[in-house]
Amino acid sequence: MELRHMRIFCAVAEQGSFTGAAEKVHTVQSNVTMRIKELEAELSQQLFVRQKSGVVLTSAGQTFFGYARRILQLTEESRNALLDTVTPTGHLRLGSMETTAAIRLPQVLAKYRQQFPQVQLSLLTGTTVELIKAVETLRLDGAFVGGFHQNPALAQEEVFQEELVLVSSREFGSLGTLIQAMPQQTVLVFRTGCFYRSTLEHWFYQAGLVPNQILEMGTLDGILSCVAAGMGVTLLPRSVAESHGSRQELCYHQLPPEFANVKTVFIRRNDALATPAMSAFVGLARDRLCQIGRTSNADSSGTPPADATPGVH
Repeated sequence: MELRHMRIFCAVAEQGSFTGAAEKVHTVQSNVTMRIKELEAELSQQLFVRQKSGVVLTSAGQTFFGYARRILQLTEESRNALLDTVTPTGHLRLGSMETTAAIRLPQVLAKYRQQFPQVQLSLLTGTTVELIKAVETLRLDGAFVGGFHQNPALAQEEVFQEELVLVSSREFGSLGTLIQAMPQQTVLVFRTGCFYRSTLEHWFYQAGLVPNQILEMGTLDGILSCVAAGMGVTLLPRSVAESHGSRQELCYHQLPPEFANVKTVFIRRNDALATPAMSAFVGLARDRLCQIGRTSNADSSGTPPADATPGVH
């Protein structure tokens, strides 16, 4: 069994077609087909079910996919371990919640790119649940997620803290008036698996509140623009809402500390080698994001507590 067989197999599994795999590994489709047939013959197992729209993994294929991806990852790690550690190189696949990617990471990524131009960076945004799964299955090298998680497969490190606030339009000047109107309100959230959404749902449950409806949206800008227009409410980090273009039309309502104070955590697989590229990124992110967190906390500490803070600066 050769590494090229595994690379082609993983490409087919990820792309869902022989054509897509051929493009990804820069070869012709006939070569992909031949290598998969050779692999299936060697393993005495059918790895894919051929369909008109593409291919899907069989149960045997799913089992082999996990091992093949891990073998390729270890191969890459072993190669990087033998390279000069002074100059990080290679690929670094990162993931992040959209809020962190929009507000916290641009400066970090720009600084990293400036210092280590030989590293090929990629960034995938998603919900906390999606990002954890991607790290577990080696599709990402590391990710920024909401909170700590009971998962022995992960190495987890807090990088900064956020204050979550209930965000509404200026129509609601206090949390009390907003709570009274909650049965008529639409709650604007990301899809299931979002850490902020689950926190909001937990607060609703504890407070005995049932909103009128839940509306899932795909972008941060869409959520905050709709809230500013009076379409509904959401729960987001204060720093995110205050940096949005519609901040003048928003009010931020404080929640109890057990819901408001949340940690953003960087996760990696426990058994993954910390490559020079990863070590350099973690060090830079830790320094830059902790500094930003301290600045944010200092700014917010100078603001008198209030039931609702209008978006005026």
